[in-house]
Amino acid sequence: MKSKKWLKMLSFFLMVTMVLSMVACASEPSEEPSPSEEPAGDEQEPVNEEPITLSFLHVFSGPRGEAMDKIVQGFNESQDRITVIHESVPGWYPGLLEQLQTLAVAKQLPDLAIMGLSSHNFMQEGLGAVNMQPYIDADQFDLSGIFPQMLSLGQNANGDQAALPFAVSTPLLYANIDLLNEAGIDYVSQPETWAQVSSWAKKVNALGSDISGLAFQMGFDTWQFQTLVESFGGEMADIENQEILFTEESGQRVMDFWMELKADDTWPNIDGSEAAEEFIAGKMGMIMATTGNLVAFSGSVDFDMGIMLLPLLDDNTNRNERVVPAGGSNLYIMSQDEERAAAAWEFVKYAMSPEAGAIIVKDIGYMAARESLLDDGGLLSDYIAANPQATRSYDQIGDLADWYNWPGTAGARIDTVLLDNFDAAFLGQKPGEQALVDSASEAKAILGW
Repeated sequence: MKSKKWLKMLSFFLMVTMVLSMVACASEPSEEPSPSEEPAGDEQEPVNEEPITLSFLHVFSGPRGEAMDKIVQGFNESQDRITVIHESVPGWYPGLLEQLQTLAVAKQLPDLAIMGLSSHNFMQEGLGAVNMQPYIDADQFDLSGIFPQMLSLGQNANGDQAALPFAVSTPLLYANIDLLNEAGIDYVSQPETWAQVSSWAKKVNALGSDISGLAFQMGFDTWQFQTLVESFGGEMADIENQEILFTEESGQRVMDFWMELKADDTWPNIDGSEAAEEFIAGKMGMIMATTGNLVAFSGSVDFDMGIMLLPLLDDNTNRNERVVPAGGSNLYIMSQDEERAAAAWEFVKYAMSPEAGAIIVKDIGYMAARESLLDDGGLLSDYIAANPQATRSYDQIGDLADWYNWPGTAGARIDTVLLDNFDAAFLGQKPGEQALVDSASEAKAILGW
């Protein structure tokens, strides 16, 4: 009897031990997958459902800032966990880059930021922007509807999609058709050569002392200088061999082209903002400016305004084909915290939605990243019907190229060097050729070449 009783007690003890062991194993936490390992689809569970507030820095203020309000508010209202708070930093992209560098030193980078395409490499290598490719892969996020030329602007050296296009632009030639016609010029939307544009500008300039022919809207950067240097067959530099190349023949031809326009005030000595004001006032025949000016110009002028693509060739002698460096910005995830970065990715997905894209086009004036927005029946159908010239930039997207990225933080300083030397040449303080030579010398010193 005692033996049987002891056996029953032993069996009961073993059973309890097994049950406790199973419960303990079931309660052990499993290892959290990285974004690249997470399962895709509706069954994917968020890492954390606690409310979270994200910071987002950009450059848009005024009416464009109000457009950013719409995008951020749309995202915040689309779900109830993540709140994005956005802030505009003055000084355009150079000002924002300086602010990000300061915040990086203090280890207070925002969770999200946009940045000009000329600083794409530095955003990754210098400020540690988070590679978006693992999030794209984990969510199986469809990129097929985005212009491939725009996607390439956000890729890294390995071909990963490190960032996504937010507000992309191309340079365009805005034209006062009334002044062109008065000067005996038939407006065309596609000039053949830059030599042709120069001759038109001089004819318009001859209309009167209060009329000028053409301006290049520069001031913050050398985007338009790069556009002409590359369209005239050259390059800015050879980083691998540490050589400055904008002093070569193509760069000199650009300076000669500009100095000729300056010689008789066809291009007056005014800054980019003043040039825009002159154009809006009907006192300038053409202005080379960003796609982003379309909304402001269209809503302000009281003359017949046309939009011309960049000329196909530099001239009929050299016949170098146009190159169109992309302007504008990418959107970056900056937070190194896994939970915050994952939440930031949710905002990135919304920013790439058709709804946000339509706001970027209609209210900010930049290009749509998603090609479907331009289709009949798309969110921009009515807008395009009322503003058919809004599609002009897409006609030269096949010639899109990277905005030049100088190594490290050198870009903004080299831009300043070039712009200062351009001004000195335009004011007659030095020859155009010397302005390029001096710029190259200072650029080498900045780069340590």
